[in-house]
Amino acid sequence: MRGRPRRRTAATAAALLLCAAPFASASPGTADGRPPAHRAAPLYVSDYADNTVLRLPPGGGDPVTVAASGLTRPTGLALDASGDLYIADTGNNRVVRVPGDGGPQVTVDTTGLSRPIGLALTANGDLYIADSVNDRVVMVPADGGGQVTVPTTGLLHPNGLALDGAGNLFVADFVNDRVVKVPADGGPQTTVPTTGLSQPTGLAFDRRGNLFVSDSGNDRVVEVPAGGGPRRTVPATGLDSPYGLAFDRSGALYVADFDNDRVVEVPVRGGLRPLPVAGLRTPAGLAVPPERDAYGSRPTER
Repeated sequence: MRGRPRRRTAATAAALLLCAAPFASASPGTADGRPPAHRAAPLYVSDYADNTVLRLPPGGGDPVTVAASGLTRPTGLALDASGDLYIADTGNNRVVRVPGDGGPQVTVDTTGLSRPIGLALTANGDLYIADSVNDRVVMVPADGGGQVTVPTTGLLHPNGLALDGAGNLFVADFVNDRVVKVPADGGPQTTVPTTGLSQPTGLAFDRRGNLFVSDSGNDRVVEVPAGGGPRRTVPATGLDSPYGLAFDRSGALYVADFDNDRVVEVPVRGGLRPLPVAGLRTPAGLAVPPERDAYGSRPTER
């Protein structure tokens, strides 16, 4: 597996996602003593060590295990408008789709994947996959056409993926300590102007188009403003190898705090709250429903 030594003497975040490692259980609770926030939508979490994906119901309540079979080290997640859940089944070198209507699990038609991690879906259902060990990103079109390789240069262990409002693709280029932008119009790849990143993993955009990056080697999440200007560090202390990111419709940010075995919420008003989910072990990917109508209806339980 590719990578280079960092300040950790144990495996890096990438190594932890590709190899077994010691795990501990998380403790529920909140950092500020207040009750956990009530989400208006479900939050999906891939539990890497337990080979499961959980759905945390809106408004709180016990997590539900998604009916996905045969997973080995699941990582990236993506939801489409119909409620279908895509899972990067990293250890099995595949991506699976669990239909929102309760239908049987389907393996996405791909070729030659090796340790897929990040996923991103366009509005029309085209699926992007970070094919990490192959140092590339591939796209599986919604119309059933064959897999294509996205034109990128110099990627080393691509990790998290995200799409902005214009359809531009952003890739966390893990080993190169950078995030790159692949324009939707076919223009040349560019590097997002950031400094000091170390092993970037998860990516997400907020409603204003600001880009958030899990700077896993630095145990922090950073924000890159949409209109330019200086990068800032999100006020979330105590993170250890943060991984997947997701925003809900209230603007709250959720962070998969991989080595702390928990998911934390960073509310719009500030603060940090661990979600009260006992027994998480190395959460990796996060996802919320993309459409507003998904927030007002009862989600399908899998």
